[in-house]
Amino acid sequence: MKKFPAAKHLSDDEYRLLMNVYASHNRAMGLEKRKDYTLSNIVKVKSNMKERCLEVYYKNGDWFHYFADGTWG
Repeated sequence: MKKFPAAKHLSDDEYRLLMNVYASHNRAMGLEKRKDYTLSNIVKVKSNMKERCLEVYYKNGDWFHYFADGTWG
């Protein structure tokens, strides 16, 4: 599975979670806002085992929890 640079360290399951939640998160945004939240704007992804989520950090300084149940916050 080919992974983008900020996500290379994720397991395949974590990467699938990232991509699935990212797709839902992206669809929930307006077209103009999506420009700031492309995959290429993700600078860091950290696993958070305590909260059962991935912490996804973007170039603009925003970050989100991507949860195992497919939601984000």
